[in-house]
Amino acid sequence: MWEGYYPSEPFDLRLTVLRLVRNLWWIILLTLLGTLVFGGGYYLKYVVFGEAPDFAQTVTCKIEYTDLPTKSGDYYINEMTWNTYVVTDEFVGMVKQSLARFDAQVAGGAYATTAAWWDTNRADAETVATEQSIVSVKVASDVQVPSFTVRTPNQTVTETLAQAVADAVTGEFADSLPEVASIRVIDVTQAQLVKADVRPGRAFVLSAVLSGFLVLIFYLLWEIGADSIWLPVTLARRYGLPVAGTIRSAQLRENMRYLLQGKQRVAVCAIREEMDPAGVIASLKEVLQEDAAGGEADEELAKDWIAVPSPDLSPETVRAIRQAEGLLLVVPAGMHVGKMLEQVLDFYRTQEITVTAALLWDADEALIRGYYLLPGGRQ
Repeated sequence: MWEGYYPSEPFDLRLTVLRLVRNLWWIILLTLLGTLVFGGGYYLKYVVFGEAPDFAQTVTCKIEYTDLPTKSGDYYINEMTWNTYVVTDEFVGMVKQSLARFDAQVAGGAYATTAAWWDTNRADAETVATEQSIVSVKVASDVQVPSFTVRTPNQTVTETLAQAVADAVTGEFADSLPEVASIRVIDVTQAQLVKADVRPGRAFVLSAVLSGFLVLIFYLLWEIGADSIWLPVTLARRYGLPVAGTIRSAQLRENMRYLLQGKQRVAVCAIREEMDPAGVIASLKEVLQEDAAGGEADEELAKDWIAVPSPDLSPETVRAIRQAEGLLLVVPAGMHVGKMLEQVLDFYRTQEITVTAALLWDADEALIRGYYLLPGGRQ
């Protein structure tokens, strides 16, 4: 009788791998679905509905300090300070003054248009500029050589604003710092189209890897926690039942002969309500009543089989089981069977009924064969 063998049941890696292979099709399907959802979302956001690329132009300057910063503590403007300067109202006012002066000198209205665009779109004065700001500064190596990058969606605005920034930095801004002797422009790049760093291929690959990993984890949790019975040996390992095998087992005849020896009246009980014990008896007779060699009747296995419904349908059938000499418990293979079997075994234990033999019904014979063909399967 069942005494609770769960603690001694080892994790069955072979069975888990076989079940994984059996369910590989929907694991792949869910992985593809996750790839489409996450990778497709990235593609829609950054490619289909992504922002238009910007134009960027860089102005590189050389600063001459009144005292050359050669030792610790000497004055110089670092990158953080530069990026703070370029978003202040004071610096923006200097750039607008340069735009207004250029607009008075050159006809065409480009400078006035740029000034209006600057008023509408410039970064918040309290926000430190970044690579995506309208004006940002890099001090790559030498503190005396800052690079001012202007970035806007319009090429004309970018070029015009870069010219005004260079004029403001080398003119009024340089004059406002007593520690700076002069600032001059040493290089100006062409306005170039800057595309966003969008990599849909990598996004799809990463989505596939993450989706496959998550699906696999959830599958393993689902499979391990499903309380399934797929192998006849599980009935012995987990519940301590004497196992006859499956209806297709090569050892079924000998196991039944041994387990049912001396017992003529045998009750056949199926634990699931929808199972027909009469159909189980018909299949057993077909398998057991013929001799393996000559096809003659096997008298030792010619039992008086008594069909008994599930205890859930008729608990009072335990009376008929007591009148029988043996009990063959038919357990269906599949998921979420364990708790159902536990309930039946608890009921039989209360009624002091002993299970003579257990038969795994509707078993996946290909799964069982593969289980014992894998390395270590017969150990």
